[in-house]
Amino acid sequence: MRVKGQPDKEFLMSDCFMQAVYRRPVLAVFCASLLGLVCTGSAFAAPEKIVMAAHRAVYDMKLIRSQNGGPDAAKGRIVIEFAGSACEGYTQTIRQVFEISSAEGESERIDFRSTTFEAGDSNRFNFMRDNRKASEKPEKTEGFVEKRNKNTVLTVTKPKRKPSDLPEATLFPTEHMVALIKAAQTGQNRFAAPLFDGTDDDNRVFDTVAVIGSAKTEAEANPATSVLTGMTRWPMSLSFFEREKADGLPAQTMRFQVYANGVISTMVIDFGDFALGGELTSLTMLKPSKCDK
Repeated sequence: MRVKGQPDKEFLMSDCFMQAVYRRPVLAVFCASLLGLVCTGSAFAAPEKIVMAAHRAVYDMKLIRSQNGGPDAAKGRIVIEFAGSACEGYTQTIRQVFEISSAEGESERIDFRSTTFEAGDSNRFNFMRDNRKASEKPEKTEGFVEKRNKNTVLTVTKPKRKPSDLPEATLFPTEHMVALIKAAQTGQNRFAAPLFDGTDDDNRVFDTVAVIGSAKTEAEANPATSVLTGMTRWPMSLSFFEREKADGLPAQTMRFQVYANGVISTMVIDFGDFALGGELTSLTMLKPSKCDK
């Protein structure tokens, strides 16, 4: 999941999450393997079966750093609902509402909504986003991506545009998260892959680079995560790089804790000139898919 933002003078933000997530400096030296996994050693443990948990998560966001003309104040909430399985496909709805103010007293309210469906085999990804700013007309976009043999084809149906090719190795959000967790399970500390999540206004693919920390099993202090007690989680830093820029700086970096079932707890979203901190305030585990039981 990526939180989409436009860290410019107007401080306009829309869609995270996962994906942050989720999505561009020169990549560090690495040895790549399947799905863009990046390694620093030669032997890794076999990954465990990954079952993505159906859940509804609420994150309260606040401004934790601002500099170089960044916003004077910012707060908001992100609500994510995720369901599905590898045999049924995955659905995800995200709503993000933010209020951002400048030092000059100007303010903007952003209401971003997105709904996606990702096939269990990751060969098709449908997306719909609705970006609403108080000062502008709503912007709605719909489309889908299909992986056909060696081609990955993007089709935007609203507003209608000509189909275009995406990079061959492009991952979709759930596919990307599963690959991240798989890398963590096998002891790898880096992961790199292009990502398309359908949240970008220009429907761009972002190059992502993740740094993965050591596994943790001790309970978090946050009571919202009590249902996950005993489950392994990993701290990660995921940077998103714009392919058209060569300045070596990420457009956005997300730092978060992710559990083995795909649930994210604490997060920080860093846009360079400002950063937002997010706390998981509510977590509801939803009915699992029949093929996950």
